[in-house]
Amino acid sequence: MCFSDLLPVLTLPGIAGIALSIGMAVDSNVLIFERMREELRTGKGLLATITAGFQRAFTVIFDANVTTIITGVILFLLGSGPVRGYALTLIAGLLVNLYTAVVVSRMCFNAVAARTANMSLLKMFSAIKASKIDFIRPWKLALAGSLVVIVVSWAVLIGHVRRDPGTVFGVDFTGGSALTLSFERKQDVEPLRAALGAAGVKVAGLQYQKEMESAHEVLQIKVGTMEEGRKVAEILPEKFPAAGFKVLQQNDVGPQVGADLKRRAVWALSLALVALIVYIGLRFQIGFGVGAVVALLHDVLVTAGLCHLLGMQMTMTVVAALMTIIGYSVNDTIVIFDRIRENLRLVRGKSFVDICNQSLNETISRTLLTSLLTLLAVLCLVLLGGGAIRDFAVAMLIGIVTGTYSSVYIATPLVLMWYRFRTPELGARLIR
Repeated sequence: MCFSDLLPVLTLPGIAGIALSIGMAVDSNVLIFERMREELRTGKGLLATITAGFQRAFTVIFDANVTTIITGVILFLLGSGPVRGYALTLIAGLLVNLYTAVVVSRMCFNAVAARTANMSLLKMFSAIKASKIDFIRPWKLALAGSLVVIVVSWAVLIGHVRRDPGTVFGVDFTGGSALTLSFERKQDVEPLRAALGAAGVKVAGLQYQKEMESAHEVLQIKVGTMEEGRKVAEILPEKFPAAGFKVLQQNDVGPQVGADLKRRAVWALSLALVALIVYIGLRFQIGFGVGAVVALLHDVLVTAGLCHLLGMQMTMTVVAALMTIIGYSVNDTIVIFDRIRENLRLVRGKSFVDICNQSLNETISRTLLTSLLTLLAVLCLVLLGGGAIRDFAVAMLIGIVTGTYSSVYIATPLVLMWYRFRTPELGARLIR
């Protein structure tokens, strides 16, 4: 057996890990450039601006990448199949990102600074000017709104699970068979369901759906066992010859495999969240760790609940999106927490609420820039993608908006609540 046999096959979750690592690589450079912009405003020279920019950005880049790497390591050790593929590509991408962002990029800038002192090389367009928005004021309204969305969406989801789990979970988790059939003449759904029921086939899902790539309609059928899947492929062409049914795709998953995937995914994600509390607690304080993890839970619950309300099933595709959202959201939260930690040490004579507001205003430019760039890419997938890619993109679209919102209106207010709106003493040292 060679080493490559031990590695997971590259699947959509694995591609999601690559996408997240690329996004975090872009964000690392955005953080460095934002710090350089701040140094430029103080009137420093080219080399001094570059040096200070990289030094001040290093801590947040390190923390953001390490928290996500910790999550990836736990997912790889405890996850299975597609989850391990996601973790492996994510870890590899982030390790490369740390090296290129901190070492390679600085070498390139230093090489330029060694040849010239021309400050025009660092001219930067500033679309978002310095702001003084009171982000903290509506924190009660924000928490109440999030609670309503979670309670309503999950009440509907749990109700559907109790009636028929097959309407909520895909065959990845419940086991069974999912078939996609083409047809020449469209048939009513009820006669199809009746014909399958007469043959002893219990249909978990039966619907027509348009393929995004070709705009042609196909029939999608989900059944509880692989044997029933084979019956569907035989019965429909036989009972409805005029319809011209042909099986385009059939995915089979055994019930034990599906249950194992679900169990291991839940364990891996749960332990990853615990590890995040510990690491962020060590680097900042425990209150910051709790705030970050509760915000992550908020993002997962809101995204999963809204996806269900939109008629999407919980499949490995949606799980891949949820894992990507966790990495994306914790990165955004760490950026804000790092600025709060820095201002707690530098700013005097301000309350904890004022320092949090100042930190949010100082990082809003980076937050909006990163989120908008990511949203543009995801919107293209939503509009042009099809099938599993579209499910992934829709979940990501919801998650990006939710993650950006939670970093500001959930994580930060929770930290304030933890410390009862009093200024904490941070004991963590900045890494140099």
